[in-house]
Amino acid sequence: MKKKTMQMLFGLLFIIGLVVGYLLPGDIKGLTKKPLQPDVFDVPKKLGQLDMETDYFKYSVLAEVETGSIELLRIDEKIPMHMHPKENHFVYIFKGKAKGIVGDVTAEVSPGQLVAIPAGVPHSFERVGDTPVEAILFSSPPFVPNDIVWLEKTEKE
Repeated sequence: MKKKTMQMLFGLLFIIGLVVGYLLPGDIKGLTKKPLQPDVFDVPKKLGQLDMETDYFKYSVLAEVETGSIELLRIDEKIPMHMHPKENHFVYIFKGKAKGIVGDVTAEVSPGQLVAIPAGVPHSFERVGDTPVEAILFSSPPFVPNDIVWLEKTEKE
């Protein structure tokens, strides 16, 4: 093929690629998460409808984007010592009281308090009293339950 013909062919393919790329939907085969949509969440109602659980807590995902997620969670007894290698967590206590250990910090937390948990820092929570602990969990990047590294064994294991 002549040089001029090759240049025209590559130019045409480039233009076709631009047009096809422009026309394709933004979410190709689930590679990107759905963009955040405006919403209002009824937290007390949603806490009564938690739809997922692990051995130690129940939870529901309220919103999730590529950079973070928001979950509601309920701790009925104890979440043993564990860590999340890649996730920073902010836990806002909505209801109940818990003894929390985050790294070298130990504190009793109650409604209205926010606990900051950097990625890779060991932490645990144990309910204090009879009321389950209900909390809002803000994670960045998004919370992934299968990425929890358990550092303590309990009778549930």
